[in-house]
Amino acid sequence: MAAEQQDERSAGGDAPDDESGGRPGGSGGGPGGCTGEGEPSYLVLGPLEVRRAGAVCTPSQLKRRALLAILLLHANRMASADMLIEELWDGHPPRSAQATLQMYVSGLRRTLDPGHGRAGGDPRHHPVLRTAGCGYVLHVEPGDLDLDRSRARAALGRDLRTAGDCAAASGAFSAALAMWRGRPLADLGPARLPAYYAVRLEEERLALVQDRIGADICAGRSGEVIAELAELCARHPLREGFHEQLMLALAASGRRAEALDAYARVRRVVVADVGIEPGPGLQAVQRALLGGLRPTGPEHGRCRRPSLLQPAGR
Repeated sequence: MAAEQQDERSAGGDAPDDESGGRPGGSGGGPGGCTGEGEPSYLVLGPLEVRRAGAVCTPSQLKRRALLAILLLHANRMASADMLIEELWDGHPPRSAQATLQMYVSGLRRTLDPGHGRAGGDPRHHPVLRTAGCGYVLHVEPGDLDLDRSRARAALGRDLRTAGDCAAASGAFSAALAMWRGRPLADLGPARLPAYYAVRLEEERLALVQDRIGADICAGRSGEVIAELAELCARHPLREGFHEQLMLALAASGRRAEALDAYARVRRVVVADVGIEPGPGLQAVQRALLGGLRPTGPEHGRCRRPSLLQPAGR
């Protein structure tokens, strides 16, 4: 182990006792690893965690956690060694990168299934982290990754929305969002993991929030989402979907003048920051409201579309 720690230091890795890399309650990726029975489960929608039989056994070393995060985001697909080296060392790998990567993989294998190594199993046929061609495949069973569970709930929400059951769709979207424990991969900053992984996941979360709010508006709960939408619009001033939803929620709550004022605000921001007019969705909602239309009732699942406005007299 002392030689392994020295190798990791010389290759730009993190020693197991590095305070910046340690995780309370984790196994540190040492030989003991997770000792419980069954498949490990993984959490990436927040700080990275590995659990087995209720015990937290996340690797303590930052480089190993970063490697595990990349493999999880390529779960059940081959991740080439070249790609892993490129991303782990941000395009500037040490000369020993190939050997160090193999050492990190070996450590992860001990953490993810310690019994395999103790039994003398072939690491190329490890039950969880396998060698495949010029790279590695992390095998993740259905439901063992929180991101997969969230996406399954989101897919159910979209199906319910298409079927016209907006209230149930909102519940499914809410259940998907409940699996997010904060900023995805919050313990792995850009220095340890390419920023676009977290950016992509955050974009997915925002789209899920927008789906849930759209279902709430469709289900007749417009008044309940106005404050949340106002905050989202302030945080994401160029995300037009939230502004469109705010206008529709205000109009559905009988606050047509405020809905038009919301359009004026977002138009000023878009023109000042980007130099263009708002997109066609926002413009269509504004024109409809100026024409005296109001949102329809909750009989369908895509109520944020401007075409679903109807005359206010109906």
